[in-house]
Amino acid sequence: MPNPNLETTRKKPAFKITLIIIVVAMLIGLNLWRNHNYSGLLVKTVKVEEKSMGEKVYASGSIELQDKQEVIARDNRVLQQLYVKSGDRVKAGQLLAVLECIYEEKALTDAGVSLAMEEAEYNRVINPSAEDLAIGKAEFEQSKINYNNSQISLQRKEALYAAGAISTQELEVSRQDLQIQETAFLKAQKQYDILCNGPRETDRKAVEAKLARAQAAVQTAEEELARYIIKADIDGVVLNLENRIGDMIRAGEKFIIIGQPEILHIRVGISEGDATRVKPGQKVVIEAAALPGKKFSGKVIEVAGLARVKESTSTRQVEVPVRVSVEDKSGLLKPGYSVDLEIISVAAKKRLVIPYEALHEGKGTKQVWVYDDGKARLQIVTTGVEGELSLEVTKGLEKGDLLILDPLAGLKDGQKVRKATIPATTPKDDNHD
Repeated sequence: MPNPNLETTRKKPAFKITLIIIVVAMLIGLNLWRNHNYSGLLVKTVKVEEKSMGEKVYASGSIELQDKQEVIARDNRVLQQLYVKSGDRVKAGQLLAVLECIYEEKALTDAGVSLAMEEAEYNRVINPSAEDLAIGKAEFEQSKINYNNSQISLQRKEALYAAGAISTQELEVSRQDLQIQETAFLKAQKQYDILCNGPRETDRKAVEAKLARAQAAVQTAEEELARYIIKADIDGVVLNLENRIGDMIRAGEKFIIIGQPEILHIRVGISEGDATRVKPGQKVVIEAAALPGKKFSGKVIEVAGLARVKESTSTRQVEVPVRVSVEDKSGLLKPGYSVDLEIISVAAKKRLVIPYEALHEGKGTKQVWVYDDGKARLQIVTTGVEGELSLEVTKGLEKGDLLILDPLAGLKDGQKVRKATIPATTPKDDNHD
């Protein structure tokens, strides 16, 4: 009688062998199917998209007053008079304060007296009046009489000295008097001649030079005095004034500042690589560290024509100074605040955008690899606006084209490729929208 258990035992190996053959056949078939459908190099792809994109230049700086006047003491002086206080609005030319200036006032007075004398002499010589002529004539005639009398007196004294009637000392006094009178006479004669006939060239230049020196002395004295009589140079608001009358203002002390707090600006340095993209009139977005979450508007108003170089022992940095105006009707921004700037060098608009990973250069051209129905196709493109993560393509591609990301070296035009299971996508936001 057959053993049932033995029959079962014999059937098991046969079943296992059959199962193995089936699995192997399935694997072979699957592999053949995959090779048929997915033959080629495995690649990641990204779709050419249209998105809003512009171009920005980033910088940092601090808020400053666009127009300001800083009054700095030249030396130690007592504050004698004070006509304003902090917060007062002032006009250009308005008197603000007076520092001790006794010596400067005396110097100006003395210079003014000298100028008046030189002006009178100039007018007498260059353009004499009838009164000047009469006085000059009288002085000349009187000096002539005095000179003649001295001559007669000396002759008489010499006769007396010869007779032994007077001493040598008396005779010498008479001779000295004659010299004095002769000098006075010659001077009066010359001056009267000038009054009657006009000055000689040398005399004219002499009085003109004296007058010019006197005028210069007055101007110098006025300028020196003005340093201590403080006036407003601009319209604005007194921003800081803590001193009182009688206080000693120390040399170098910035004791009055006038500015226009509603008119602010920012000075920043732009890298030489970005400087060509920054131009006057461009809009600027401003954010202050002291005012998180708030944004303010501005505009580029000046780009320096000359770069500046900052050098250290290890680095060399080239920057182009740029000045930005600030629009802040709220009054929240204050001078001294640190700010970050976004300069809109190219306005945002809809553009065809690709990631940088899809772009490479070859033979002086910009190129991408296009996934074209299972094959890699080399395409030359023209680019435009550059963002942080992506850039614009202006020629060579269309919306929806599939690009190969990070193509392997040696990839050939027309080579078979197959897409990765999960395609790559372009960045949703490259911070240039």
